[in-house]
Amino acid sequence: MGTGRFFFNDKFYAMKNRILLLFLLSASSCIDRINIIVPDSNASQIVVDGLITDEPGPYTVKLSLSSKVDGFLQFRELTSAKRVTIFDNAGNSEDLTLVEAGTYQTEPNGIRGVVGREYSLSVETLDGKVYESIPDKMSPSGSVDSLYYELESFQPLDAPTQHGFRVYVDAQGVADGDNFFRWKYTGTYMINTYPELHKKTVAFPFGEIDGCNPDPRPCSGFILNGIGVLVTVATCECCVCWVDQLEDHPYVSDDVFISNGKFRNIEIAYIPIEYWPFQIKYRMEVKQMSLSRTAFDYWRTIQSQKEGATSLFQPPTGKTRTNVFERNGRGVAQGIFYASAIKKKQVYLFNENVKGLFLKQPRWDLCPELWQIKESCLLAFKHSSNKPPADWK
Repeated sequence: MGTGRFFFNDKFYAMKNRILLLFLLSASSCIDRINIIVPDSNASQIVVDGLITDEPGPYTVKLSLSSKVDGFLQFRELTSAKRVTIFDNAGNSEDLTLVEAGTYQTEPNGIRGVVGREYSLSVETLDGKVYESIPDKMSPSGSVDSLYYELESFQPLDAPTQHGFRVYVDAQGVADGDNFFRWKYTGTYMINTYPELHKKTVAFPFGEIDGCNPDPRPCSGFILNGIGVLVTVATCECCVCWVDQLEDHPYVSDDVFISNGKFRNIEIAYIPIEYWPFQIKYRMEVKQMSLSRTAFDYWRTIQSQKEGATSLFQPPTGKTRTNVFERNGRGVAQGIFYASAIKKKQVYLFNENVKGLFLKQPRWDLCPELWQIKESCLLAFKHSSNKPPADWK
């Protein structure tokens, strides 16, 4: 009896399912089919980072390809563009040259930005696609009235007192202008190193450690002769470097406009006072860069994202908008190409400016001459160059 009851229910539910299936099939004949194109998550997207200014060239455009891998964006340089061109609305244009992986540049005496003109970028890839930026007008840059700093000290619970400079700018906008600006900070310092004293690493079963056997870097101009004595054979090319400290996020003029086109007490950087940057000479530099509305919105979003990433109460920021699109296609790039007029201000600091702050020489290694950097300055510091900035004083 019990078995019959269960058999009856099985047949009942089977019939019920068939009726439901027939109902769904008949209903679908009355509904328009919607085809949803799901983007290929593995497809690459071109990324543009480019700028033209009214300062002397060369101007740089960086191209890369972004791909989503396991939920994360990965970037690789685009080194095979067929043509990369900057042009304006006055009939001027210039094809850029590939100078290193993903980096394209104009000639030093090539095209130059002029306030009031509009500038665009064209990128032609090897597969025949052409990406172009919406023309961006170069607006006037206003002026930088002053660049100044204030000493700030902090006493951690378990460490010596830490000191730093809080950096500010006062600036002037343009009468009857939009006054969209970005303030770009760069700190640059001069450093001495001793690559001729570089030591070999020693292999041990548990790994490699720095040893104390002489191994001068080739760029030092020294070699070891037959009896192990350092001998000069050339001029050192990596003993003196100029190192850039780059801003951790952009600063734009949002919510800081006061009156009469004036900007006051705009904080643009915090510089920890450490031994190596203030060993010889340190330069603070701010560039006031005019922006179009499109460029302003782009950098404001970047600023919000950077600031929000360090906040416990991270605000919603939205997606950055690009101004680069595929011609006659549906492709959309990332990044931006824009035009900017620039005014800048510089302040130099010396070792005497931080005297009395008890800067301790950090150890470089455990070999003799503990306080000397026994390495090429090009390898020891990021964003370093053995050539000084063109306007270094």
